[in-house]
Amino acid sequence: MTKEGTVLDGKYEILAEVGRGGMSIVYLARDKRLNKQWAVKEIKNDGKKSAKTLLKGLEREANILKNVDHPVLPRIVDIINQDGTIYVVMDYIEGDTIQDRLKKEGAQPQELVVEWGLQLASALNYLHNMNPPIIYRDMKPSNVMIKPEGGVKLIDFGTAKEYEIENNADTTALGTRGYAAPEQFGDSKGRGIYNTDARTDIYNLGATLYHIVTGKNPCEPPYEIKPIREWNPMLSSGLEKIILKCTQADPNDRYQNCTELMYALEHYDELDDSYRKKNKKKLGLFAATVALAVVSGITAGIGYSGMQRIKLNNYNQYIENGMNYCREENYEAGTAEFKKAIELDGSEEKAYEQYIQAYIDATNKAEEAGTESTLNLDDALTLVSNRISSKHGGVEKNSAVLYKLALTYFEEERSYSQAAKYFGMIDEKDEEYGKLAGFYKSISELRSDSTSDASELMQAVNDFATYNENNFTNQEATKFVNYRIIGEIYSTNVSKDAETSIAEQASTVMEQAVADLDEYTGNDLDEEAVMDMNYRYDDNLIMIYEQLAKENTDNETVANGYYSMAISYCEDYIGILKMKVDSDPSISLGGSSVNAYNQSYYNKMMTEARCYDAQGKTDDALKIYEAAEKVFGTKNEWSDNVYAEHLDYLYRLCEAQEQDPKLWTTKIPDLTKKLIQVFDDGGNVLGIDSNKTWYKRKDTLQMLKDGSYDISEEEATQAPDANSDDSQSAEMGE
Repeated sequence: MTKEGTVLDGKYEILAEVGRGGMSIVYLARDKRLNKQWAVKEIKNDGKKSAKTLLKGLEREANILKNVDHPVLPRIVDIINQDGTIYVVMDYIEGDTIQDRLKKEGAQPQELVVEWGLQLASALNYLHNMNPPIIYRDMKPSNVMIKPEGGVKLIDFGTAKEYEIENNADTTALGTRGYAAPEQFGDSKGRGIYNTDARTDIYNLGATLYHIVTGKNPCEPPYEIKPIREWNPMLSSGLEKIILKCTQADPNDRYQNCTELMYALEHYDELDDSYRKKNKKKLGLFAATVALAVVSGITAGIGYSGMQRIKLNNYNQYIENGMNYCREENYEAGTAEFKKAIELDGSEEKAYEQYIQAYIDATNKAEEAGTESTLNLDDALTLVSNRISSKHGGVEKNSAVLYKLALTYFEEERSYSQAAKYFGMIDEKDEEYGKLAGFYKSISELRSDSTSDASELMQAVNDFATYNENNFTNQEATKFVNYRIIGEIYSTNVSKDAETSIAEQASTVMEQAVADLDEYTGNDLDEEAVMDMNYRYDDNLIMIYEQLAKENTDNETVANGYYSMAISYCEDYIGILKMKVDSDPSISLGGSSVNAYNQSYYNKMMTEARCYDAQGKTDDALKIYEAAEKVFGTKNEWSDNVYAEHLDYLYRLCEAQEQDPKLWTTKIPDLTKKLIQVFDDGGNVLGIDSNKTWYKRKDTLQMLKDGSYDISEEEATQAPDANSDDSQSAEMGE
């Protein structure tokens, strides 16, 4: 036995013994570095066969659990071999086993049994789809924990099989008699014992559900699985059919995979001969006791209120740890902490919100830095979606979680059908999210429908913009998130249908967004977040004002005014961009750097040059190209684009003054000199010949540079005028 206060591997401080079973002792331990609690299982290697068998199971369990990521499955986080004793560090789980519940209360309500069955089938399905597939083989009530919030956790992947001598008659190498499928015992000589597959787990689960819903242990007389309504005629005949099909002796007669079983459980009432819906009984409060994922029947003497305090403290500590990690941009460690909080309390929204946001931040950070994120946002969304579908801790009714998930699908993934699904799950009567969800659901449905009319979408967005302006103060962060999304929709659609003239309305809304943000003094958005909002609004307004200018080309004064607005917002945008780059030592702009800011800088500089050109401000446009070349140099991934655009612009300026390139050197020498200089400088950019714009002009420029086009001043004077009929026939580049 390890004494309280002992520190294992310099990290895990033993706090108390909380359980014993066979050859192992389980302790509650605290991670001194992270200030979080773990379960630590101690197994002494005394050289006996039983210990070797247990250690072999331990190794098997560790190899399985180190790779799992499912709400119903626990994890092993560390294995320590110290002085001949093995310590297994794993998730600390509060609650009773279903076996304990059956002993106290007997048969459980069938609605609850079906819910547990769905969660367990989901976990088995996850294992069966791993590579290689994992067959659990030992489903039974004592291997399923009931967590305080009501969800279940599957335990015992090898280490929990104690192989105690007194229980040998009840335990096979691959399962427990009564719950084990016939194929787990092989033939009369034990042959074929390992011929198990996913259908074996389906049998085990069916036997387990039979025990839970009837209260009759298949390990006890009459040693058979009878139709459940023989024990209780009030039970569903549909559920009876499902359990009987699960427990057929021939695997071919069972459900062939857990997906089929899950579908059947979800529709068990449709299989009922004469099913009449009953009012669901409200589940009583679960008596919370300290337990472990690997121990059944042994609990610590901590009262309910004490456990609740511990639970709350642990939850808050996980959140704090996660946020600290994320501030340090250690998103992997941060998400692991948030996930622990979710496992501890699946009903609270903060852990879910922080968990998703950490994945978003990690993805954006990697994109900004031009690197590959180690975290995949899809994984986070899948995990949260799975918890909602399995009704983990009642999260399916948590509007804040549903809203965060839906908004992430909408804004980050642009998966509008998924967004509509989760927005639609939010109660429209919810004071905080009901109305918002309604607007977003409508917009999501319109964006997901390729046949929808653009005017419908714009009307929905305009209505939402009005609601957003009138129903949120300038101190509420939600208002500015909504503006951000409204701006993205406007800027994406602003040029699609000029007849609707949405640009004018879009500019009004987004100018209001900028004005409102200037008044923000709240606490939900820090300085960096406010700067990012301005960055996004500027981006929207640049596109909106450039479109307005194009729509007003018949009025030069008005058009130039709009171009000036676009230029102004370009300058603001670039100023913020440089501030963002300067604030991060790991990122630089231009040179040989690779990051998302380079593309953003390139796009806005080219937009600014384009707007100056449209105003007829040639010198200002050329200064923009020169400034961009100075930033990017010749080694950036965007260098070829900048030089090619600059070259093409000068070429078109030359062409506007004299269509025949043979006459440029003589008639427009200064402009031609600038053109050749850009050609010379750009020629140093690696791979520039693959740029189509550059390649199109290359031959003409090479001839200009080599002097192949040189003619005397007298010849130039005698040459046809640029606007004469003869000059019109001159081909560009000849």
